[in-house]
Amino acid sequence: MDTLHLVFVVPCVISFFLLLFPNGFSLADTNMKAGSQCSETDYSVSEGTAFQANLRSLLDSLASNVVEHHGFYQTIVGKKGNKVYGSVLCRGDISAGNCSDCTVNSTRAASNDCPMSKDVSIWFRWCFLRYSNESFFGNMQPTAVAITNETDFDDPSVVSEGLPFMSGVAAVAPEKSFMFHTEVLNLNTSQSGKKRYGMAQCTRDISRGDCRRCLDDQLDNFRTLIGNKRRWEIYGSNCFMWYNDYQFYSNASTLLSAAWRPPSCSRLIIGMIVAVSADLLMLF
Repeated sequence: MDTLHLVFVVPCVISFFLLLFPNGFSLADTNMKAGSQCSETDYSVSEGTAFQANLRSLLDSLASNVVEHHGFYQTIVGKKGNKVYGSVLCRGDISAGNCSDCTVNSTRAASNDCPMSKDVSIWFRWCFLRYSNESFFGNMQPTAVAITNETDFDDPSVVSEGLPFMSGVAAVAPEKSFMFHTEVLNLNTSQSGKKRYGMAQCTRDISRGDCRRCLDDQLDNFRTLIGNKRRWEIYGSNCFMWYNDYQFYSNASTLLSAAWRPPSCSRLIIGMIVAVSADLLMLF
């Protein structure tokens, strides 16, 4: 095998290790369900109905396509009264494998939590799933929930820096290509060695202006609840924020890499086998 063939193997090996260790060297960040929201019971969603068939097709499509679309995918299945609109967003720092797994888990959670609902939202720490019988694409909605520990108070000298820091994160995120941003707060000398970590993300069907308004509204609405906490998370319908005292996110994401394509390694390996086979045939 010549040098040219070996050059193509390296990216595959690197991708392999990124998939094995998606969180890099940051502290463990585990997935969990943050909540669910179900509309009123509607028996037209029951097994055997056209809506249920369209819903199953939609959920399968979301799980199959979200990774290829860099962690955000929307689609529509069905016609007229049985049409279903669906969307899934994965957190920008997780691996492609974690995105796929989280999407599958969220579709199962939707079936368990809201089996007879036409408008469903499922929040996991790594992904957000929504489907409805009415279009919600591009419409910013104020729905949000904040998660924190009532006793998890921060050092008083740090409290005054937390919200302004996250406001800065909220200002930068809408300008990023995937409307996703992470940032580190290096605290003053009296807190030497201590840091705070922030992350913000928006669904990519809303405008950059709506993304900024969505994040700012979350900080305003939950200011009293999160203002003096070391760790908190906010989950909405169109935007999300995380704040923590340890690095919970990965610095490298295969999911948001424009050059990343799942089938590429297999195609390269097949190409190498063909090339080597051709070289061997030439010897006989």
